Order: sequence, then structure tokens, then C-alpha cells
Amino acid sequence: MKRLLLAAALAALTASCALDPKLTEQSTLYVDVHVKRNNPSVYVQPMNAPTRPFKAVVLPFAVQQDITNARHLSKQLTEVFANTWMQDQVFPAIFYEPSQEGLSNEQAILVGRDRGADCVVVGRLAYILAGGTRSDSAVSLSFEIIDVNSGQRIWSMSQAGRMDPDRSADFVLFKRESRMPQDPLWSIMTALGHDTGGAIKKWNTGMQFQSPGATSAPVSIPKDHAPPPPPKAPLQSSKLEY
Repeated sequence: MKRLLLAAALAALTASCALDPKLTEQSTLYVDVHVKRNNPSVYVQPMNAPTRPFKAVVLPFAVQQDITNARHLSKQLTEVFANTWMQDQVFPAIFYEPSQEGLSNEQAILVGRDRGADCVVVGRLAYILAGGTRSDSAVSLSFEIIDVNSGQRIWSMSQAGRMDPDRSADFVLFKRESRMPQDPLWSIMTALGHDTGGAIKKWNTGMQFQSPGATSAPVSIPKDHAPPPPPKAPLQSSKLEY
């Protein structure tokens, strides 16, 4: 009977689990913690698809908290976000400019034109909570995509994500404990990048993308300002320094 109960309990759990069986004591079932978040909020979206896919420059997202290592976190978290968009091919060419921080929209547009891009991505990190593997971690961000030819804001989005490790529970035959990733902030930014990039990729490839309730903005015919920048290698390590 005990074997049947254990089999039924394990079958109900997802594949993101690991069981540490013990012969003389209660076994421990480790469950991976997932990023909790809602769908992205879309405030401004394009009125029309581009005549060809846009290329993009991403600038460091400004940290709006008074926290230690704000500039360092800004560059690292934005790089994770930009690399996620690279891997998802949200734009055919994405160039991250970590040195171009604290720019006005007008200055950001000039950087985009100089790099041969059609749009520039500027953003803000409103809230960062780095709890490591034993406490809560959270990120709240917003960003805008600006058409460098017209100076028009064509996308405006926000989203937040959180990881909470407190999911431990005791059962008759086993104990369940949550398992946080080595770097929760990396996991959160990656999830937010996947979520927000979905609609933008659809728009950039001519698919249906519009969300109800958002303001629509016209998209200009793209121009070639300069040769596209070389691709940047994805971030090799998932461990961020706080």
C-alpha cells in the first residue's frame, strides 16, 4: 500500500523534480522554483508591420532604486535580457551597447543610427530584489522601442517577475523542498525576455501581433544608415555579481 501511495504522489508532480531516496528516513523531493509573473502590459504598439525586419540596438536599462552596484546590475541584467532576444531572434540583428548609459532619447536615437539599426531599446529597472538561493528575488522592468527614422515610440511594455523559494511541505512518505536556481535574477530576466519578445517578433516578421487596449503608433519605412554591427556572443555564465 505504501508503494502505491508513493507512486501516485510522484506521478502527480512535474518533470522538474528530483527525488533523493533514503532507506532509513523520510525521502526528499526537490521541486524547481519557477518564475511567477503575469503577461506583459502593452501600452504602445505599432500600427503596422515594417516593410522589412527591423534591426535593434539595446542600451542599459536605468536602475531606479538607490542600491549598491546599480550600474553594474544595470549592465548585467540588460545583457541577459538582450541575449534572450538574440537567442529568440526577436530582431535579425541586435547589438548591446553597455557603455552607452544614461542617454536621453535623442542621444539614444543617434546611437541607433550610428550602428545601422532601425530602432533603439531603452528601459528602466524599477525594482530589483536579489535574495539569492535562500530568499525571494524579484525584478520589475519597463522599456520602450523607438523608431530611429521618425523618432516615434512604437513599443512600450512593462512586466515583473518573482521567485519565491518557500514551497517546502511534509508528506507521509516524503518531504518536498523547493530548489532555487544558482542565479534567480538571471532566470527572472530570461523569462521576462522570452515573454516580452514574443509579440515583438511576431510584428517584426509580419505576423498578427496587436494587443487590445494599447495605443497604436505608425512605423516608418526603414533606412540603411550604416552596415549592420557584428553579432555579439551570448552571455557565457549565468552567475551575476551583486
